[in-house]
Amino acid sequence: MDFRALKTFEACVRLGHFLKAAEELQYAPSTVTLQIQRLEDDLGVSLFVRDGKRMIVTEAGRWLHHEASALLKSIGAMRQTISDIASGDSGSVRFAAIEPVASQQLAAVIADFCKARPNVELSMEVSGSRSIGERVRSGELEFGVCSVPPVKLMLEFEPLFEERLGVMLNRNHPLAQQDSITVRDLAGQTILVKEPTCVYRELWETAFNPTGHSCREVGSFYVIQQMVKAEFGIGIVPIYSGLEQEGSLVIRPIADLNPVITIGIAYKEKNFLGKAALLLMEAIRTSVPPVLLQIPGEGSGSSHCI
Repeated sequence: MDFRALKTFEACVRLGHFLKAAEELQYAPSTVTLQIQRLEDDLGVSLFVRDGKRMIVTEAGRWLHHEASALLKSIGAMRQTISDIASGDSGSVRFAAIEPVASQQLAAVIADFCKARPNVELSMEVSGSRSIGERVRSGELEFGVCSVPPVKLMLEFEPLFEERLGVMLNRNHPLAQQDSITVRDLAGQTILVKEPTCVYRELWETAFNPTGHSCREVGSFYVIQQMVKAEFGIGIVPIYSGLEQEGSLVIRPIADLNPVITIGIAYKEKNFLGKAALLLMEAIRTSVPPVLLQIPGEGSGSSHCI
């Protein structure tokens, strides 16, 4: 059954005249007549009967018109959806990001993207870098914002910025009065760190080799934040002003070490990604600001842009 013939038939019934259908479809009248004849031959029934100068729709024609109208409407919706997916105005995106990058850097970007493209089904998960890399490789996620994935995963990686570890302190803590913290200052302190699979925990252990320090493992930066606020220990966290709380918490850089980690976008191949995912990746690239880090020893008025 020819799609064009169905479209012509629907127009003939809806407009009540072959000539009007020809004008709407921009066909020659003879083309309309030929398409209707071929459709009738294909179906083996008459769809119209002539009554003088009028063409009356048969019972079979009325049933076909009802079905054809629904079919043409469905095909039109399919065409529009495919067009929207191709332009990035529809479709789905599933990605993940590590914390606190997700809340501190990406939340506003995602909100703006969803407002601009409300028909895109977007799912953002918060997870660890290892899990993100493995799930991007398996195809569960389109991309991830994380640290550099292992070479064995064979993923593309675009660096966005570098983060440096700092020390989160209650403002009442004696060390909070210092512009920066040294490794020696940490002796005897109760140190709150993330779980072993967290890249920030790995960076802490690699850079400091914290033998002899009293470490408490906490699975959430928010919980670390609340525990420091309750004056129980100090936290090892990436330096984000958003993690500080005015009047209660501060984050100080570490003066004698420079523990940094590169954060970027990990994905398999751009050919595997839909337009909406590519647009979101570009929004993240252009909207995520570089991190302003205080350089130890340069005074409170100096900062460095990474």
